[in-house]
Amino acid sequence: MRYRTIARCTASLAVMSLCATVASAQDAPPVQDSADSEGDAIVVTGFRASLQSAQSTKQRSDKIVDSIVAEDIGKLPDIAVSDTAARIPGVQVERRGGEANRVLVRGLDRFNYTTTYNGREIFTAETRSVALQDFPAGGISAIDVFKTSSAELVEPGIAGLVNVRSRRPFDFADSEIAGSVWGVYPDKSRDLEPNAQLLLSDRWDVGEGEIGALINFSYTRMHYRDSVRRHGFFIADLAGARSPDWPEIQYAEAERWRPSINGALQWRPSPDLEIYVEGLWQGFRERATDRMWAQPLWGGASYENIVLDGNQIISGTVNRPTACCGGNQTWGFQGATKRDTNTYQFAVGGRWDVGPLRITADVARTDSTFDLRTESVDYEINTNDYSVDWFTGKPGGSGLTFQVRGIDPTNPGIYNYRGFYEDHLTASGDDWQARLDFQYEPTGISFIPALHWGVRFVDRDASARAGDFYWNLRDRGIPISAVPLDYVLQPRGFRGDKNAPFPVSWFGPTFASVHDNLIELRQFNIDLTGAGSVDGPPIDAGRTFDINEKSYAGYVSANYELALGETTIDGQIGLRAVRTETKTSGTLFTTAGPVPVNFKNAYTDWLPSANLRVQFSPEVQARFAFTQTRTRPSFAQLNPALRLSPATPCAPGQTDCIRTGSGGNPFLKPLDSDNYDASLEYYFSRTGFASIGVFRRDMQGFIANRAFEFPEPDPETGRTLVISGPVNTRNARIKGVEAQISGFFDFLPGALSGLGAQANVTYLDAKADFGFFCPTTANADCVAGPGAPNAATLRTRIPDVSKWTYNLVGLYERGGLSVRLAYNYRSSFPEADRAERDGFFTLQGRGNSVSRLDLSSSYAFTDNFTVFFDWTNILDNPFQSDIVRINYPGGIPSDPEIFPMVTRFEESVLSGGVRFRF
Repeated sequence: MRYRTIARCTASLAVMSLCATVASAQDAPPVQDSADSEGDAIVVTGFRASLQSAQSTKQRSDKIVDSIVAEDIGKLPDIAVSDTAARIPGVQVERRGGEANRVLVRGLDRFNYTTTYNGREIFTAETRSVALQDFPAGGISAIDVFKTSSAELVEPGIAGLVNVRSRRPFDFADSEIAGSVWGVYPDKSRDLEPNAQLLLSDRWDVGEGEIGALINFSYTRMHYRDSVRRHGFFIADLAGARSPDWPEIQYAEAERWRPSINGALQWRPSPDLEIYVEGLWQGFRERATDRMWAQPLWGGASYENIVLDGNQIISGTVNRPTACCGGNQTWGFQGATKRDTNTYQFAVGGRWDVGPLRITADVARTDSTFDLRTESVDYEINTNDYSVDWFTGKPGGSGLTFQVRGIDPTNPGIYNYRGFYEDHLTASGDDWQARLDFQYEPTGISFIPALHWGVRFVDRDASARAGDFYWNLRDRGIPISAVPLDYVLQPRGFRGDKNAPFPVSWFGPTFASVHDNLIELRQFNIDLTGAGSVDGPPIDAGRTFDINEKSYAGYVSANYELALGETTIDGQIGLRAVRTETKTSGTLFTTAGPVPVNFKNAYTDWLPSANLRVQFSPEVQARFAFTQTRTRPSFAQLNPALRLSPATPCAPGQTDCIRTGSGGNPFLKPLDSDNYDASLEYYFSRTGFASIGVFRRDMQGFIANRAFEFPEPDPETGRTLVISGPVNTRNARIKGVEAQISGFFDFLPGALSGLGAQANVTYLDAKADFGFFCPTTANADCVAGPGAPNAATLRTRIPDVSKWTYNLVGLYERGGLSVRLAYNYRSSFPEADRAERDGFFTLQGRGNSVSRLDLSSSYAFTDNFTVFFDWTNILDNPFQSDIVRINYPGGIPSDPEIFPMVTRFEESVLSGGVRFRF
């Protein structure tokens, strides 16, 4: 979206049980035997036996990785894969649209970690990664979150690597028919949607070998409606005090579905040789009907009933808002957006064992497209003869709300046509990737039991074509009814909200009438303005690029092992070298017109890794790791499109005459990180353990928009070009602690022995250097550069990262009954960079703490049939955020002023159905 091998399950008893363990796993090319699969496990069925096996693997492995393992088909412990990831220590998520739509690993999102599918890099269109929620839970065997790297891994980003593993026919002992049918019912949209998944697999003896085939179908669908009451991002002096002055109602509503097919063929002619072919189609479809009502409070004819808390307005009434400026300022839009993604990946590969040498190979083709079509009908109220009662409130309260008095939002006669906006984007990405790996084990050297080496080649293309256009008809006074559209009273939101605003529903066009009549609608606007085209918005060359990137990688690593009395020291050291070459094509905008431009860039990364484990006893061990990782800049940041300012004459005798402009930067380098990890693990029973780990990431080259000297001169004048655009400038540091404990209460009598629990907690201290207005007071974190204070930087918290995250999970598994009750909490976090306003004050959003309770339950009536019921977001607490304003009178920072900004009511989703397996 934009947007393995497993043990055969013994029963369908622990359908939604979770057990998180921090483990180390051996990554390898996609072909891998059961004995090679290592990692932590959040295991879903056969819980105790699986946990015992996972803990044994954890003790032997040489890297730190958290995994979610579905040992029975279709039984990942949440509706969406991304929701399940939230249970892993060090992982935080942001939720919208009835699912976790953004996954952060140790504070950084998917643009800073690599995503792979069965060990191969996978991405969506022109991006470098794929959204985890786009993987159907029914088709997933496991998800591995690598927090330390090794030389044989596909290059992780600075935050790590997330690998999604699918099933293969040899995972099963015989034929397999399994699937699920269930319904999804979001509480806010109240629209029941069908979902289904089906897996078919079999294997046959062929001569002295065997062959297997598997195909898996998945279809998930949901209609969500998130309701938001919020303020615009501005604080104004209003009625003699301070308050946000532009509250809004927003609905994020859409019908979303994800069809998916994956399959595999395996042929094992002998125990020493295996060949496979596998493929994946991943689809994403969304039809969004976003809408907004923006209600200004400024410029009113009069204000009354003002309630103050110091200098901040808590509530009040405005009569005839914007009367100062002619009125007609209340406005909004009705959106009609299509988002479509198709991602295909096909691969062929195999392994060959020749004595102690194992050779594995994999060649894959990935092709992905994303298509966006946004149309927006804008309206405004044609009178300001009304009043607004508004309530801003205090942080931690019920959030802002308002009530409009004096107009009827269901009356079409109060609406004028304000304009029509279109934004179209078609993006694509494809690659060929091939790797060849060698493992030599045993080596015959006692303290070096295994050697690994290999090479990898990737040829990647990324492109984008985009354009937008707006017909501005605000001053025409056209009744909305004159526009050739079908209109309805839009569905209301804010179900269960005791402080719902008014209006919650208003008059607007239907999705179908916008998209089905685009030519007529465009012609209507062309007739009024003489501008635009019936073919849609023209391509904007500034948003258009073509990029080719080739990378050549090679690595070597060695496993080592030493015995010092009763203590054993082992691990792995390695080095990976990666050469990257890019060619970018875009447009240079000069005073003479657009000119095609092409640039080349190249760099080499050397990525060492060292992982060490100390086994003090069979129950206690420690781990230490040092690795270097990097994240390449996004292709959009590499867009070479440049817009140059007019070439003014140089002053007589001037030697430093420059020309300025703005755009992307095709010469960006990767973001680099030096990573340090340590952990201590204690296994107190066969199904119980506790661990604590600490880590630090020192990162260089975070990308920020700054003025920089372009490596090539101005093609028109030969002058030095100084471009405002993305550049590697920021440094950052993330350090943290992760702790967890898990186990079953087997010692309790009778039915109580089915109880289990797990808990984990993560602390993150994440800071980076950001461009900032430097106050005159001494501040150790504020460093002034040339031309201070404008070039100053401030080391402050990285946006969207909570300091604290924890999970508490209660489990019960006995007989045919399985129940999981999971509580997730994340503390408050800053949103986006601080916005500086004229050097006199700064604004920054602050997301408040978030808590969530989810229930999963199932009952196996027979070995073949299980019924299940899930309920997510039981607490149904709205997400809230605030605006934090800091003033700088005389350059000295004041105490922060905090105003409520966003209150978002998200879906609480109920689902239930039947699983079958034969």
